[in-house]
Amino acid sequence: MSFLRALGATAVFALTLSSAHAKKTGFLDSQKGIVLGIGTYKYRDTNNAHDPVPALAATGTDTSGSNTIKFLPIRAGLFVTRGPAEIETYLRYMIAQNGGWTATGGQDGTGNTSYKSIGAGINAGVALYKLDSFQIKTTLNAEYVMQKASLSFKDTSGTDLIQLGTNSLLAGAGLQPELWLADLWVLSLFAGYQYGFQQPWTVSEGATFMGRTHTAGGLVNGAGDPAHARFGGFLLEVALKLNFHN
Repeated sequence: MSFLRALGATAVFALTLSSAHAKKTGFLDSQKGIVLGIGTYKYRDTNNAHDPVPALAATGTDTSGSNTIKFLPIRAGLFVTRGPAEIETYLRYMIAQNGGWTATGGQDGTGNTSYKSIGAGINAGVALYKLDSFQIKTTLNAEYVMQKASLSFKDTSGTDLIQLGTNSLLAGAGLQPELWLADLWVLSLFAGYQYGFQQPWTVSEGATFMGRTHTAGGLVNGAGDPAHARFGGFLLEVALKLNFHN
């Protein structure tokens, strides 16, 4: 929650500066400022590699619904524009919740998975089309994210809890149309894809979960093989940018 409080303070600071520097203008060749964004993420992986539940389950247990997750990414960053090019560095905080899943077969019950992550990244964009009040950029992206997953499972014997973690490496690209609203504010939209490189899941603290005992360290599935995570997919985002002209 400290990240969200800092984000709110940044927004108040941005509004204060905007009022102090307000003037009607447009995109210039030399600009810098801050950006605040919120979006939605749709993970795409044919093997549901962002979902650790199948690896946690006991042999013979089938799971359903555990890969249906809603993600809310929130971003705050700084950018610098020179000519048609722009570089942005940012922090991203993401909250995700699974509405619940079921297990049948070897272990019958219901479960829930919640994700939290914080990451840092860089965007590099070039304006393909640019007017005084509108531009379209193509943007490349690289991001490092620390993911945490909290899982619960309830059956007739009680409720099991376990904490997992992984580090995600993402690389992507997309299109970014931007509209100058007035004063120093810009409305920025981003639509793109981020490819996630495979990384191992780790168990934060040893626990019994879904009929299996998991020791701290690398997570292994029922067959004894290491369990990996791959977070990658489609990102849609809307952001407000506050520009300061040099």
